[in-house]
Amino acid sequence: MATTTLQNYLFYLNQWIINYCKQSHTKGVVVGISGGVDSALIANIACLNKKIKVIGVWMNIGNSQLDIQCIKDLKKQNRFEIIDVNLVPIFNTYKKTLKLKNQLSIANLKARLRMVALYAIAQEHNCLVLGTGNADELYMGYFTKFGDGACDLLPIANLTKSRVFEASKILKLPKSIIERAPSASLYENQTDEDEMGVRYNVIDAFLYGKKIPQHPLDIIQKYHQVNSHKFSMPLKPKTFEKIR
Repeated sequence: MATTTLQNYLFYLNQWIINYCKQSHTKGVVVGISGGVDSALIANIACLNKKIKVIGVWMNIGNSQLDIQCIKDLKKQNRFEIIDVNLVPIFNTYKKTLKLKNQLSIANLKARLRMVALYAIAQEHNCLVLGTGNADELYMGYFTKFGDGACDLLPIANLTKSRVFEASKILKLPKSIIERAPSASLYENQTDEDEMGVRYNVIDAFLYGKKIPQHPLDIIQKYHQVNSHKFSMPLKPKTFEKIR
């Protein structure tokens, strides 16, 4: 995709978001800002023109110093409002009450608490929640069910990670955000590629229909299969009348 074409697509996404806000009689959108490239890009797409309210929400629950620096750099650009929400007391209460020790349970709790906060803020301001999933993450099912996977719109669902980085350069996002290793920041020193066991450029190649080595292909296919339950509504049994 040529730069000019991608730039046009970003303006199309902006108008797509605005049109949906009009149809749903909402005033704007809320985005959970993590310090990563996906959320920063989506918020910037939403505010390409000032027709709707754009609220970024930074919810630090043990995030890294790099996350904090990236948020500071994003705030300096002053393109949209970013509010700070302290979920640490709530998180600690849940963790203690439920006696959570499993790293994945604790990580997913963070994502789900953030989702609750985003929807509460969105309703308070009559806004929609924008999801941050890109094409790679959505195919892999690399998101928390009813956490960051819960949203009203998924603007970059059809952009691979490489296109996300291209788009971020077009919109001149802070260098600290573009150059950092992609991370959900759900636990210390976590990176997406280490956790998945496959690099984003390989997932991109697979999604573009290119031939990739067998080992990463097996990982991608396994992720997609194991996480298939995340892609659909909860299963329902037969209706009472149809049981014989």
